[in-house]
Amino acid sequence: MRVGFRTLASLALCAAAAAAALAHFAIDVAGDYLLARDSYDHLEHGSRELLTGLALVLAVFLAGRGLKICCEIATKHRGRLARPVLGLREALGLIAGAATASVVFVPAMELLDGRLDGAPVLRLADAFGGSMLLGLTTTLLCASFVALLVYATVRWLISHRDSIATMLETLMRRVTGRPHANGYDLAAQRFTPRRRRAAHGLRLAKRGPPATSFV
Repeated sequence: MRVGFRTLASLALCAAAAAAALAHFAIDVAGDYLLARDSYDHLEHGSRELLTGLALVLAVFLAGRGLKICCEIATKHRGRLARPVLGLREALGLIAGAATASVVFVPAMELLDGRLDGAPVLRLADAFGGSMLLGLTTTLLCASFVALLVYATVRWLISHRDSIATMLETLMRRVTGRPHANGYDLAAQRFTPRRRRAAHGLRLAKRGPPATSFV
């Protein structure tokens, strides 16, 4: 079972928001040493807090969604649900999505800062700190790093999903008592075929029917 597109897109957006805030800060620091004119030095950068808050909100949303799934697994039987798979294709997709969104977020952050500070940014190079090469390289490196970090974290959580579900199940039993059987179990018990005992089997029983019933 592959990870769904919506989940992967949410992870990529979360990684892109965090990577854009990190890249914006890294470009500001690197530009002080590598560029003769750093366009980030003359503006207030409130967009970093905005993107960091967005990444935090997305992370909390995804964590809550994952916790809900673990609770559902703990309530039912863990072995009945297929374990999601994060492979090379998902990793490349996550990195590509995070990098693409970060390349859009970083100049958008600077344009917003310039608009709010009363000094509009007129050149695309200025939106990347004064150098397209420095800005794009730093953004792609930060996006790849954050995307790989998110990928490793999610992959670890998925690999320990059963352990997390077991702990949740134990906690739920302590709080609510013994869990009730779910509808799937009741239906399975209701429609389980029962094998009839043959007459020969009844003869071999300790207390069988009268011998006249077999005449």
